[in-house]
Amino acid sequence: MATSEVNTTEPARPLANFPPSTWGDHFLSFSLDNSQLEAYVKAMEQPKEQLRRLILNPTTDSNEKLSMIYSVYRLGLTYLFSKDIDAQVYEIFNLVNLQTYHEADLYTISIHFQVFRSFGYRFSCGN
Repeated sequence: MATSEVNTTEPARPLANFPPSTWGDHFLSFSLDNSQLEAYVKAMEQPKEQLRRLILNPTTDSNEKLSMIYSVYRLGLTYLFSKDIDAQVYEIFNLVNLQTYHEADLYTISIHFQVFRSFGYRFSCGN
């Protein structure tokens, strides 16, 4: 019986001679400043409350309110105002008169359709 020798040497791999990074060691020493992040959080509180007041404002026109809700939805911020938006969409959906859509422009109808469908309301796309 012949004994075969096992080659235990590492295979020769080509070495890559990459140039030095143009960034240098800039990102190796990253430090996070929590006070700056807290300042950002505080700065965002006032605009959030202003937007919440706009969403809940009873004097705002329903078309304008749905357009604002649609913008918040497109920005991905609905989680911040979920209860307020759900209540307003429910209220507007119950007040909708389908006869008024014959006089509305296509943009308004499409915003209403998108918002109602996004929040789970059955809004017919036909007559």
